[in-house]
Amino acid sequence: MRLFYASFLDSANMLAYESLVTEISTAVPGVIRPIPARSHHLTMAFLGEIGDEDLDQSLQALESTASSQAFDFFLTRPRILYARRSPRLICSDVEEGAEGISSLQALLRESILRRFPKSQIRAQSPHITLARFKRNARPRTAQPVSDALSGLAASTLPKSDRLTSVHLVKSTLTSSGPVYESLAEAHLRTG
Repeated sequence: MRLFYASFLDSANMLAYESLVTEISTAVPGVIRPIPARSHHLTMAFLGEIGDEDLDQSLQALESTASSQAFDFFLTRPRILYARRSPRLICSDVEEGAEGISSLQALLRESILRRFPKSQIRAQSPHITLARFKRNARPRTAQPVSDALSGLAASTLPKSDRLTSVHLVKSTLTSSGPVYESLAEAHLRTG
């Protein structure tokens, strides 16, 4: 099974981002693919393919995050992320709170490597993926999307959220895109 660790946004922010992606898809049809509904998240660590026999170890790594304190984080205006010159996705970066997320990622990486020494967990900058560009998208394809993003009213965009838990998520790839299933959740300390 294909697993990763993530923190999901609150419901109001998920709905706001879904609305935003629908607005862009309507303004610029046939260019982007939304992520699965109600699945906007910060990826903490990607574990990759593991066998069923290693699920307990994956759950123990998740539990290492429960000692961390919950915290607020703030999101930037959505932007296009490029791989070389090709547009890959629309995302919102974490503007404030990134150090808390980086600490959680480091804690998870350390815990994963103790249990899976051959894992290759790479650090990634904290961001929320909102939509992916369709395959073979070119820079000229991205310009109308960039224009649509610039025209979004700032008042309709999520600005802050609270990171209160980390999930172990199973990702199943299908012809219509990935399907995410939370297998377990570790709650961070509050108060």
